[in-house]
Amino acid sequence: MSTPAKAIAQLPIASIVTTLVFPARYARFGAFQADLESEELYQDGQRIKVQAKVFQGLSLLLSRCGDIVTREEVRRHLWPDTLLSNLDANVNTTMNKLRQVLGDSPESPAFIETIPRRGYSFIASVEFSNVPGASIAERVKTVSDAIVPATSQAGASGAHWFKKHARTGLRVISLLIAGMIVGALLAFVWFFAQAKNQRAATDVKVSAALAGGDMHRNSG
Repeated sequence: MSTPAKAIAQLPIASIVTTLVFPARYARFGAFQADLESEELYQDGQRIKVQAKVFQGLSLLLSRCGDIVTREEVRRHLWPDTLLSNLDANVNTTMNKLRQVLGDSPESPAFIETIPRRGYSFIASVEFSNVPGASIAERVKTVSDAIVPATSQAGASGAHWFKKHARTGLRVISLLIAGMIVGALLAFVWFFAQAKNQRAATDVKVSAALAGGDMHRNSG
């Protein structure tokens, strides 16, 4: 009695389980951190829900970051005991879900690049560590948050210094202007007095000259 072709297609095959090797437990990339032992994914320190198959696909790509992982390798890693005709579609679906979780785009990939007719490649920079911690993006944000208040405080101090010294400068300028005005007035008064004295001296000389002329005529 022959076995139906469809049943043969669904018979389990020998397990080909790929053992993934990582340099450390945690993998950090962008704003994400993957706990490769507990199969948990965090974004900006917050855990996000990821289906088991989707995380396994991520783990496979992270274990070969920068290299090309073929579609057959993805299929054998995610479904090692099953041979179904629609597994190729399952690979597509899993990778699309992974891109959605990471907020990635196949047209402009930041994490997962599709290699036509071959497979996929994880193109983002990955940092491995045995100590859980903030992602690179979070650490940059922390440093930025620390710099901004310091800059704001320095700006506030600078503004306070400017206001304080601006008032002093205005007083000095006011005194200088007042001094210039007073000096100009004194100079005007001095010149006016000098001119008055000169006119008075001139009048005296003229009067003396006239008086001398009269005396000369009288004596003549």
